[in-house]
Amino acid sequence: MTAAAGPRPLALILLVFAVGTAGLLTLSLVVGPGNVTLPTAVSVLVAHLTAETAPVASRAIDALVWDLRLPRSLLALAVGAALATAGTVTQGLFRNPMAEPGVLGISAAAAMTAVLGFMLGLDELGTWVTPLMAAGGAALGLLLLAALATRQISMTTLLLSGVSMAALFSAITTLMLAVGTERWDLGLKVIRWLMGSFEGRSWAHLSWTMAPILAGLVLAAWLVLDLDALRLGPQTAQSLGIDLVRTRWVALLSVALLVGAATAMAGVIGFVGLVVPHLARLTVGSGHQRLMPTAALIGGLSVLAVDVGARSITGLAIPPGVVTALLGAPLLVWMLMTQERGA
Repeated sequence: MTAAAGPRPLALILLVFAVGTAGLLTLSLVVGPGNVTLPTAVSVLVAHLTAETAPVASRAIDALVWDLRLPRSLLALAVGAALATAGTVTQGLFRNPMAEPGVLGISAAAAMTAVLGFMLGLDELGTWVTPLMAAGGAALGLLLLAALATRQISMTTLLLSGVSMAALFSAITTLMLAVGTERWDLGLKVIRWLMGSFEGRSWAHLSWTMAPILAGLVLAAWLVLDLDALRLGPQTAQSLGIDLVRTRWVALLSVALLVGAATAMAGVIGFVGLVVPHLARLTVGSGHQRLMPTAALIGGLSVLAVDVGARSITGLAIPPGVVTALLGAPLLVWMLMTQERGA
């Protein structure tokens, strides 16, 4: 183990990422439509945090910074941390660096039920309907995986079962789109949601998301020792006192909470759960006590950077899922080629 993986360098690395995240979060408040300067944005934050009664900015600027941009940026941080942590847990559970939360079918199930809501017109009842439908789909995927996890099957069988369920849910989603092919408004809604978006997210969306994400993060943190033991193989982990069935249950519940909440609020955002754990391993090594918090910070910072970059480079509302795929795919290929040359 190199010195870079020790506790002191880890604390320094986490501090650097935390400072970078705070700086980018502050910058996100001034990026986008509207003439908002950095001192004005900071003054709005200070006024709300200290409960000042004297107005420090116009009502429009105050609403733009506090009610629109801040919850949107905090949600991007939470979604990125959730997806990266879910990817770390998935890769540790299956001992496969190419595993990612999408292969378990959780996000595909969430997408299927969200599209069903669009097709039935339920989204017109309120902004809360689509996240609720997506969360219900994630719960459905979890129940199916949990039914498999209680059986004495191998990790490979469980992984392939998740891949099969993801394919099934995606096929059902495509079938619903094919049935409603003449409804162009339905196709537009579905495409926008499937590509992911943080547009129009408010404090209400953030509050709905934080409870399941925090619960998923706590469960993931509880798994760090079990996942480290699993790196030695299932038989060795059992000899060390690890309950494999319990570990599967907790890991699947953690991934379902994290991915389900993230997908419900932001749509499908790919490659974060696959690429970010690799970046974290290159930074702090493979031990999950170091890997888990580092991946969460890098994931949150990455998704926020994607959102801020998309807003600053162009005035178009580029979906974050498109940007993460455009950046994540070549980055993953580069990392794999680098590791291959090193081996």
